[in-house]
Amino acid sequence: MTSYVPKGYWTSLAVATGVGVVNVEGSSISPALIPTPDIVNSCASNSVTGQTVCTANGTDVYLISGTTLDSTMTSAGIGTIRFSDGSCTNCGVAMDSVHNKAVIALSLDGSGGYQYLNLGTSMFEPAFRSQAPPFPEAGTNISENIMVDPLLNWILSPNELSNYELVDVATTTAPTFFEQLIPGSLSLDSAGEDCSTGIALASVEDDSDVESQVYIADLSQAVFTPGTWTDPGAQVQTLSESFLISGSSGIAVAQGTHTGVIAGEFVGFFTGDAITAIALPTTSGSGMPAITDWVTCNIGDGFKHGRDPHTVTAYKSPNNGHAIALLAEVDATRLAVVDLTNMLAIVPRTPGGHACPTSPLPASVVTFITVP
Repeated sequence: MTSYVPKGYWTSLAVATGVGVVNVEGSSISPALIPTPDIVNSCASNSVTGQTVCTANGTDVYLISGTTLDSTMTSAGIGTIRFSDGSCTNCGVAMDSVHNKAVIALSLDGSGGYQYLNLGTSMFEPAFRSQAPPFPEAGTNISENIMVDPLLNWILSPNELSNYELVDVATTTAPTFFEQLIPGSLSLDSAGEDCSTGIALASVEDDSDVESQVYIADLSQAVFTPGTWTDPGAQVQTLSESFLISGSSGIAVAQGTHTGVIAGEFVGFFTGDAITAIALPTTSGSGMPAITDWVTCNIGDGFKHGRDPHTVTAYKSPNNGHAIALLAEVDATRLAVVDLTNMLAIVPRTPGGHACPTSPLPASVVTFITVP
């Protein structure tokens, strides 16, 4: 298991170029800094082939194998779109390892869109625009962190205007769009899903000091009509004792474990190290979906969350089957490796049942890796 850590993020501030790559489990590579011409904001790896795709803030798209930058490609991005913490032309990347394709979230002349990169042929497919309601000034109508469900063939893209877009990409050159306006004028942030159950998530960004909220829906119960979708049992769930910087921002699910993580972010002069581990439903198809258990703790050791796009992912350990979260620090010099399974199971809790009474997390839950 290796991790590719972008050294940059969305911002006009001077930040480093390149991608740091480190071993997380095993020793398959020698840790290295891979130089890049432009500032990298996001990376995604094909878990089958190991090939990695990274996006720069401009139009560069980098193809990496191991610790080698194989090629630099140019996306169809034009202009920029602005999110709550920065602007970008290429705004992120998600991976479909089943079909060996990456999808780039990008600006198409100031409006959000998507472009597939076929990794088998190393060729881009035609880019296409989001059909979600655009932000009046900047066209931010895609998620800060899109996700691909390769089993149902969806792009999941909740946006800052409370719209959750699902894009049917069974045929990636002929997408079909479905929109859902979530009540409450919520600023949705990152997409997440447990692909085994079809439980879809969206983090709810909030700059006020309130408990974290997560939108949760069951795609197996979703009703689709031309251009729209809804889940009658979906809800915006409030997670008591979960206090994160800017509310719930980054979100990821360790596929195969029904376990996920929610993280805050670095905003202005404010940062933090609190994360929330979440237990998701193990079945779907009936009733109201809900997060069944959660606990919020501080990582410790002076850790500070990264900037947008959110520097968090999760996976199932091939060694012990635990759900593992990876979080990159704001300066991309350290990676926090958090055992979410142990965090939910063995960490003592407050009387309220959903927070750690002391910090930091014990060594049985969190370790740190230096990133070149």
